[in-house]
Amino acid sequence: MSRKIGLDIGTSTLVSGIVEEDGVSVFKSQRDCFYKIIPKTAVNKNSIKMSLDKRKVSYVEDEDGAFIIVGKDALEIAVERNDTAERPMVKGVISPKDKAALPMLKFIIKSLIGEGKKGDKCFFSVPSAPIDGNFDILYHREMLSLYINQMGFEATPINEAFAVALSELVESELTGAVVTYGAGLCNFSIVHEGDPLIQFSVGRSGDYIDTSVANALDVSPSLVQVEKEAGTDLYNPKTKIIQAVSMYYRATIDYTLQTISHELNKKKKDLPMFRDPMTIVVAGGLTKAKGFVKMFDEVLKTVGFPMEVGKVLCAKDPLLAVANGALLASML
Repeated sequence: MSRKIGLDIGTSTLVSGIVEEDGVSVFKSQRDCFYKIIPKTAVNKNSIKMSLDKRKVSYVEDEDGAFIIVGKDALEIAVERNDTAERPMVKGVISPKDKAALPMLKFIIKSLIGEGKKGDKCFFSVPSAPIDGNFDILYHREMLSLYINQMGFEATPINEAFAVALSELVESELTGAVVTYGAGLCNFSIVHEGDPLIQFSVGRSGDYIDTSVANALDVSPSLVQVEKEAGTDLYNPKTKIIQAVSMYYRATIDYTLQTISHELNKKKKDLPMFRDPMTIVVAGGLTKAKGFVKMFDEVLKTVGFPMEVGKVLCAKDPLLAVANGALLASML
């Protein structure tokens, strides 16, 4: 039986969704990061290898003899060393400046979905082009299509925000808006009866928060990321880092909604006329913070949003929504 796979290729985390033979959907995730350790001597190389093997760390050795640790282990070891893990992706797309980026991304993808065979389908997420940035997504989309095809799958890109709409807006007749807050980009889409009419992204999201807090407090962005993801209560921060995180959350939500509203006001003549007030679904790692929907709703009321909004909902599982939508698309 051919396999159907949905793959969320996020800047911070990759998530795969696969329908097993019994019809049950199984999801797996892996950190989209790596950390390089360069041995100083031959003895040092052997001691590092022994330590990594004992810890059961996932790593590869590059042609220069360095150890490249991938996934969750990379983030943990970077924090332990008071350093910062690197990412194969920047701002939602493959890093064009890092020669290790594409091989590392391939390695992580293969660890999640394995090799395909004839008839296997993989729908993978891609971001929209940012309206406040000067890069496009063509290279990212085509390189991932090429690689996933080479793995034996029939590869099909799907817009990240539209994937969330397929996952979360069924009860609203696939009509409404989606805002996804990942690490690199904030993606936005307006969907009317299953048709994505408007799609774009804004270049400020989770990484902006991590970097801003790290600069303000003189700590590692990886440390901020780990503490933020351990549990953030936006209206009752317990630590100095989470206090700063909460401030930058509001600043990020304000910037993205101001930018989205400005862009929609420019397109006002092209906006659909919904019969009922529009539902907005939010998804992505940032939306897991306690109080996110409340803060989003508060800011939304201040930005002059050009469409009537009925309710703001968080995806049932913010981290799985993109992969689930891509998986559903593979079965349509």
